[in-house]
Amino acid sequence: MRATTIYGTRDIRVEEVPDAAVKEATDVVVRVELACICGSDMWAYRGVAKREGGQRIGHEFLGIVDEVGSDVHSVNVGDRVIAPFVWSDGTCAYCQAGLQTSCRSGGFWGTRGQRRS
Repeated sequence: MRATTIYGTRDIRVEEVPDAAVKEATDVVVRVELACICGSDMWAYRGVAKREGGQRIGHEFLGIVDEVGSDVHSVNVGDRVIAPFVWSDGTCAYCQAGLQTSCRSGGFWGTRGQRRS
């Protein structure tokens, strides 16, 4: 699949990357139809913030669910979804309080699956 990646200040590329796949029972694969570049992407583009070389950008998106893990019950294949700039588990105390950006099991799109501890 193609993805927009950043390698440094003013160095953005569209590259072929491995296809997304369900790896855990709670995963969902979304075929991105539209993506946005937001302020945090622009900080890296301008050299104000660092990103790991090859990190994907355009992390706010709309797409169609292509595949769901066996533990996913909130969306189905074929559903159109909108993704905010972070992913979260939706079950922790932070998520229940509406603070998904603080989810201990969540993270930021494009960070190669890194979870916060």
